[in-house]
Amino acid sequence: MIPITPSSTRRVALGGIVHETHSFAEPHTTLADFQRSLCYGEDILKALSGSPSSIAGMIQGATERRWTLLPTVHGSASPGGTVVEEAYRTMLRELVRRLKGAMPVDGVLLDLHGAMVTEEQLDPEGDILAKVRAVVGARVPIVIVLDMHGNISPQMVGLADVILAYDTNPHLDAYPRGVEAADVLDLLMRGTINPTASLARPPFLLPPQATGTDDLPLRLVHERRKEMEDEEGVVAIAVMGGFAYGDTPFTGPSVVVTTDNDPDLAQSYAQELVEILVCHSAGVLPQFLAPEVAVREALARPGRPIILVDSADNVGGGTPGDGTDALKAMLALNVHEGTIVLADREAVAACWAAGVGAEVTLAVGGKTDRWHGAPVPVKGVVRRLQEGDLACERTPNHFGLSRINMGRTAWLRVGGVNIILIEQKTPPFDLVQLRGVGVTPEEQKMIVVKSAVAYRAAYMPIAAGAIEMDTAGLCSANLSLFPYKHLGRPASLPGRS
Repeated sequence: MIPITPSSTRRVALGGIVHETHSFAEPHTTLADFQRSLCYGEDILKALSGSPSSIAGMIQGATERRWTLLPTVHGSASPGGTVVEEAYRTMLRELVRRLKGAMPVDGVLLDLHGAMVTEEQLDPEGDILAKVRAVVGARVPIVIVLDMHGNISPQMVGLADVILAYDTNPHLDAYPRGVEAADVLDLLMRGTINPTASLARPPFLLPPQATGTDDLPLRLVHERRKEMEDEEGVVAIAVMGGFAYGDTPFTGPSVVVTTDNDPDLAQSYAQELVEILVCHSAGVLPQFLAPEVAVREALARPGRPIILVDSADNVGGGTPGDGTDALKAMLALNVHEGTIVLADREAVAACWAAGVGAEVTLAVGGKTDRWHGAPVPVKGVVRRLQEGDLACERTPNHFGLSRINMGRTAWLRVGGVNIILIEQKTPPFDLVQLRGVGVTPEEQKMIVVKSAVAYRAAYMPIAAGAIEMDTAGLCSANLSLFPYKHLGRPASLPGRS
């Protein structure tokens, strides 16, 4: 642990623009999508201090050292389609304006994602760093924290002094990575280290289903990373799984090793970690079962709940969360106590208009695009209506949030199936998504989760097992489905077409 050396004379700028962009998803992500969380100046400290997020860790690390924090702009939006250019430019202009007003500064801390794409920018994080560097100059250190699903460009490595990334997926270490960023910035501002970084990447993509850090190949990469980081002279290692649905020249897994004035060691270690990744990537994807086959398997297994993983409709990867393949299978097989969450504003409005206890006939799901199945006609009873702004049961969690906001919700009971309808798509990173609207997760025979890995931290501790489904959706593990234009390497794992 780096000793804390208080220095009230240090002036440190703070900010970030965070988005995981699915280049093939619709609709585009607008400024309104960011405005739910967009903060300026001192409001960043008020809104985010004490949360389980990386920027909260940065704030804590700076506060312990009694630095003067100079917050600029911080905005994030749920994963989704390409960011509208003017939305990005609006936030970036304000970040730069406030940074100029804060000068001079001794250091910069930035909370970014690494996989943002805008209508005109294939490397927005590199663009942000370039604009910040132009203001602060070459000698002011910049430390950034990224989601491990970031797609890293050489420009990012060249402009940031040190790149840190989450080491876990599900992402349970956002806060400590933020604290670490302050630790590293302290060393840089004191002139204790001279960072030298090396970027290495394998010649393929990893679908999100293959980026769990408890699974191969990343588990072995991280085991070796921990050994390396314990060595003298190694400052930080960022192991990136990449985000396969961002269409850029930099998309895919990568490793960034930063050493203290030892470029040869940085290059050697980065290449070694990539070789581990390459050697253990073949055959890592799970077996995907057709939805009805998966439901039959869940019914046959003892215990409850069985988790049905609908990773192709992975809300945390930018999908709409309204895929209907799993629902159709549960209804066809007359499942008793099966639960699914669907984002469907129209259906929520119909249930709220009808009221609790009413029998309604409507079509649910499949309304956003052509990728996630057709709407399903159902007749059911409205069991409960609930405002969906709820405190999370578990922190830290994958998204570094203390609350979940689903908008208005409706629990619709159709035969033995519980359909939780929500206005705002929400990944399944916390059990309050079910329990908060009246459904007890532990009593369900099966629960559909629209996620690749993020669900595990909350759901697997109560689960009797999990089954991966081969459903339709924008986060399919079959990357050959997507019409890439800018990709710089094959869109497949070794041995997979």
